[in-house]
Amino acid sequence: MDCGMVSRIFPALIFALVLGALAGCKSMGGGTPAGQAQVTVSGVSEAQIETKAEEVFYRHGFEFRGSGNSRMEFERPGGTMSNILYGNWQENDVTTRVTLFVVPKGPLTYDLRVRSMAVRRTFGGDEDTQLFDIQGTKYGVILKKIAKELAEENPG
Repeated sequence: MDCGMVSRIFPALIFALVLGALAGCKSMGGGTPAGQAQVTVSGVSEAQIETKAEEVFYRHGFEFRGSGNSRMEFERPGGTMSNILYGNWQENDVTTRVTLFVVPKGPLTYDLRVRSMAVRRTFGGDEDTQLFDIQGTKYGVILKKIAKELAEENPG
C-alpha cells in the first residue's frame, strides 16, 4: 500500500469508528430501550412492587429518592473513576441514578424496566448534569431479584 492510499483510508476509518460509537450511545425509542433491563411480574399490586423494589435496591447500595407516575428513583455514589473523569476531584459529586418504570400490562401484571445514568451534581444549578447512560443490563440482576422475591411471597 502506498502512503497516499493510507492517508485517505485512515481518516475514513477514524470517522467510521467515531460515528459507530456515537450511534450506539442513544436508544431510538419504542419498546425497551437498547441495553436496558426488563422483567414482567404477575399476581402482585403496584404497591407490593414498590415496597419490594425499595428493599432490593437498598440491599444493592441504593438510596430511595422518590416515586410518582409509575416510576421510582434510586441513587448511589459513583465510583472513584467516575469522579476523576467527570466530577470534582475533591468531592464525590458523581452519582449513579436508576429510574425504575412500573408499566401496567394487564390486571396485576407489570413490566419493570430501568434506565440508569451517571449524573454530576451541579453547583448552584436547578438540575443535575446528565453525563451518560449506563448499560442497564447490569441492573437485570436486581430486577430478577425483585421478581423472584415477589413470586416467592405471592405464590399463585
